[in-house]
Amino acid sequence: MKRYIVLFAALCAAFVSCGPSRHAVNVEMRYPGKAGVDLGGKIVSVIYLENDNPYANVFNEGMADAFAYSIEQDFGTGEGSVGIYRMQSQPGAVYASRDSLFNILMDTGSDVVFLFDTLKFGQMSMGGVSRVLSPVSADSSYLSTGSVQFTMKMYSFDGMDKKERVQQFGGTSTARPDVYSNGSEEPAVLIQRAWENLSEEGWNAGIQVAGSFKSQWKHEQYSLLFYDNEKWYSALDKAEMYDWKAAMDIWMGLLASKDVLKRACAEYNISVACYMLGDYELAKEWLDRSDADSMLPQSDAMRKRINARL
Repeated sequence: MKRYIVLFAALCAAFVSCGPSRHAVNVEMRYPGKAGVDLGGKIVSVIYLENDNPYANVFNEGMADAFAYSIEQDFGTGEGSVGIYRMQSQPGAVYASRDSLFNILMDTGSDVVFLFDTLKFGQMSMGGVSRVLSPVSADSSYLSTGSVQFTMKMYSFDGMDKKERVQQFGGTSTARPDVYSNGSEEPAVLIQRAWENLSEEGWNAGIQVAGSFKSQWKHEQYSLLFYDNEKWYSALDKAEMYDWKAAMDIWMGLLASKDVLKRACAEYNISVACYMLGDYELAKEWLDRSDADSMLPQSDAMRKRINARL
């Protein structure tokens, strides 16, 4: 009797081995920032408007420069990869409209445009004078800090967004430019210098604005399917090193299998690879092919992830 039980157990193991095994890959996935604008893999341009206020123009330029710099740093695209353009504000123009931003998008050849509208400033005031501990010169022995409220608006348009939405962001904050002096200048002179020192404050404002657009990262686990075969193991090794293109090449070579379950597994894995590479439409197509061959238990969870990105 024992002989039959052992034989039956061996047959069960052989039967199970015919099916695929599951391998979990842990990945840090990039998601859009708090503002909800997805910039991954897209060409971005930043435009700032100028008017007849030179101080507002300097501030706006600094804000646009810092915003572009932050986006470049976040996505590792390299300095200068985000185009920066300036435009003269035209009376009566509606820059928040879809048509205006679409035309700018076409002119810049980008996928996403951010447009910083002209600024509105309040009245500049000056704080008290304090002595500098280690002045560079007698003319910089004292420090005063200005204070001026500003209101900014920024519009965003994503040419790859099917909804073709114009998103608007804005707010009111306070710029506080530092002014160095010899301690005896008139308040009017200090206020004038404060207006002239707004460039750095514009940069700081741009960094703050960009914070809402910087990527959020989440730890996630994804399933890959494999068989007890050298090629399947080799593809897993590539995937573990996040070399998704190389892994996908191997899975492509397995599509000739007459075994529909193996073909479905390869197609499913290719779908995961496309998703990791940011091509969500192609990921959906490969998952459709996998489902058509054989509906896998992992398919539903993967489809939900893909649909959330589309």
